[in-house]
Amino acid sequence: MSELLDSLWIEKYRPHTLKDVSLPKQYKLDFEKAIERQDIPNLLFSGPPGGGKTTLALILASKTGIMQNKADNLLMANGSSKKARSINFVDLVVEPFLKTPPVGDKYKIVFIDEADNLTGDSYSSWRGIIEKYHKAYGRFIWTCNYLSKIPDPIQSRFTPYVFHQIPKNFVFDYSVNILKQEKIEYKDKDINFIISQMYPDVRRIVNILQRSSADGKLVINEKDIITTEKVLISNIVEIVSLISKNEDKKVGKVVNNIIDIISKQNLEYRNVYTELFFMKTIPAPAKIIVNKYSNSHQGCLIPHMHFMSMVFEIIKSLQQYKKAMVGK
Repeated sequence: MSELLDSLWIEKYRPHTLKDVSLPKQYKLDFEKAIERQDIPNLLFSGPPGGGKTTLALILASKTGIMQNKADNLLMANGSSKKARSINFVDLVVEPFLKTPPVGDKYKIVFIDEADNLTGDSYSSWRGIIEKYHKAYGRFIWTCNYLSKIPDPIQSRFTPYVFHQIPKNFVFDYSVNILKQEKIEYKDKDINFIISQMYPDVRRIVNILQRSSADGKLVINEKDIITTEKVLISNIVEIVSLISKNEDKKVGKVVNNIIDIISKQNLEYRNVYTELFFMKTIPAPAKIIVNKYSNSHQGCLIPHMHFMSMVFEIIKSLQQYKKAMVGK
């Protein structure tokens, strides 16, 4: 397994130290001091995908951070997994892990990625466990895309840091460095095209680079790289643009395009919701609706129908908003 991981570029070139991560100056200073003191508070990293939240958490919970004995002192889970979302996860997994003191380290760390996908019932259990073990040797690092989904009583037990997407020029330089290390011939335009389609998902960008670098040369097929999710997002953006330009009669055609896309494809809707929410071109009334449907998506019966309901509600909301603004 280790040989396989070593052959994967995303693992081989994952940043392992704080200096390799793109962070705001004050954030970097804070974490440099934390590593120097070998002491961290509970940390809550929020923001859109591609901001380095998970990477920073893994660095802090490593030998270059504050942890020498990761095997015994680190518990990791994904908040969107069925196991971690279970009401019993805290009682059956987290507390037994925390009951024994750390070996070789100051703290035991519980790292929950995508913690905004935990259930409402489980948050109540988490509140008690955080309060109980933080006073001793327990530390908790959580990441989330939507801070609003984390209840206030939980948030108050963490030190928050808000992340923004890694700048595209940083991702470009990172990609170039990988290709140079692997002695791959490349053209800047091909790297930029991959980034334009996959950004801010750095993992997917690196995986595409590796997949497209056979025989020592980066060769891409643009049709294979353009994702269905990107096409879907572009259609939503087009609807917003048409309504703002009073071209509502053209919206129906775009809606039909969306229906055609989602009826034929299995989509990663969570990525679509997230990217739409954080796009600057999406107006606030539409973002409120995107956030609502993102919150309820996991429990919906038919995902593509749920998504179409969001599309129609966005159209109605923007049309009403436009009329209200004209009325002023």
